[in-house]
Amino acid sequence: VCDDNSYSDVIFQVHPSRKYFAVGEQGFEPEILIFEYPSLKLYRICRKGTETSYAFLSFSPDGAKLASLGSSPDYMLTIWDWKREKIILRSKAHGQDVFRVTFSTEIEGQLTTGGLGHIKFWKMAATFTGLKLQGELGKYGRTAISDIEGYVELPDGKVLSGSEWGNMLLWDGDLIKCELSSTENKNCHKGQIQEIFLDEGELITAGADGSVKIWDFETIDGADVLEEDAMFPMEPMSEMHVGEGVSIISMCKTVTENNDTNSMWLAQDASGGIWRLDISVSLTKKAPELIQSYHAGPVRGIAPCSYTHMAASMGADGTVRVFDYLRKHTLVRKKYKSGGSCILWPGRNVDSKCVTLIGGFSDGVIRVMTLDYAEQESEYELKISLQHALKPHKGEVTAMIIDDEGKTLVTGSKDDCTLFFFDITSNYLPIGFMKLEAPVTTMAWSNSSKRVLVGLSSGVVLEVECPDSGEVDSSVTYEIQPGSKINRYEFKSIGYKIKKAAHEMVKIKKEKSTDCRLCVDTTA
Repeated sequence: VCDDNSYSDVIFQVHPSRKYFAVGEQGFEPEILIFEYPSLKLYRICRKGTETSYAFLSFSPDGAKLASLGSSPDYMLTIWDWKREKIILRSKAHGQDVFRVTFSTEIEGQLTTGGLGHIKFWKMAATFTGLKLQGELGKYGRTAISDIEGYVELPDGKVLSGSEWGNMLLWDGDLIKCELSSTENKNCHKGQIQEIFLDEGELITAGADGSVKIWDFETIDGADVLEEDAMFPMEPMSEMHVGEGVSIISMCKTVTENNDTNSMWLAQDASGGIWRLDISVSLTKKAPELIQSYHAGPVRGIAPCSYTHMAASMGADGTVRVFDYLRKHTLVRKKYKSGGSCILWPGRNVDSKCVTLIGGFSDGVIRVMTLDYAEQESEYELKISLQHALKPHKGEVTAMIIDDEGKTLVTGSKDDCTLFFFDITSNYLPIGFMKLEAPVTTMAWSNSSKRVLVGLSSGVVLEVECPDSGEVDSSVTYEIQPGSKINRYEFKSIGYKIKKAAHEMVKIKKEKSTDCRLCVDTTA
């Protein structure tokens, strides 16, 4: 489970020989770890390539060099002799986010980087002062500036890139030679082109619109226009729409055990999935197959079932998933419009069949759901049904908890700093709410099931007595005045004192060692 502020991703790249793979870490002073395959033994470690995290890794075609891109704040491009764990060259790639770096497959020492509003062309050039990494920023001219996600280096040194609006840009040097579009004034893709490949004499593009298209390479390579701002129209030789709502962000070609390539590709879907695609130009090609499905973004909560090997997960993408973790199989999923923030799977004290799920969402809504079976073509399929939708909070629901007797549901919020109480036995009717001094981050029951410990973002812990149903007079307001119902505990961090004491100890040791050296010198 991860949140939006954690380093939740690692960068992965396979060596051309398929005997090694590199992993770029995230966090303070990250390392690049190179492992052997299939033994998974750590083989090499490349250090001090960036400050906080890696954005991309790429091996050279011969596998001798490794290029790495750092993320904010340094955006450092580094060329490694990875087997010796040595840096060959390094340079600041750009002043903003850089998405990827690749070596040219045909021209040694030539690289390309693409990122936020730019593309840059690099050469490892020999100068009087030694080998230098020289970059030349692409000039858009009359063409609108675009983020560059997908691009490919052509054999003659030109570069073909995508654009945010879905057309392809053919770069010759640092200038755009022409912009390629579809016929009838239509764009090649509807939205950003995420991937471009040159494979066996064919150009393949994949876009955020969920389409994969194959283009004639020779036509693109020789494309030219008479007028500077004119389009070069052409039609794809073949195209495939993967599925409704699919947004492709990455693709790679599959390889057999004998390292033989074929027409099958794997595509990553930004909506949460991996597809197997047959992009061959034939009448017998297979339909797209979804082989993996998962949350699109951080998993904000996981709740296990108390009596069987199932668990429910809540994603920031608004999907609730129930899966069998022994079989590693997703049983059912349901998507809501707002993002998810937390989830509970109550036990038999709430529901004797244990089929109730309670989800908290980023818009302050609490949804009570049940698992049941729907008949589908003489078979029964698990489904998630909505039973209650409550909106007690103005902002994100950060914590939920149920008492041991299964009678009271307590929820806390991030933005409106409130604690809400519901009577489960009366179809989740509200009991009342309390206004707190800071946003709620976590909750746990005290030794007594009538008192709940509430952790606040300010570092304060409150012990709150839960009201009983009917105890609060809700004829005027549901607000509960805290009064004697709250005990307040304030915690202060002593981390800085420990660090200061450690610093003083190091300082004293250094002074003692200096005095000892002075004594030795005087004696001598």
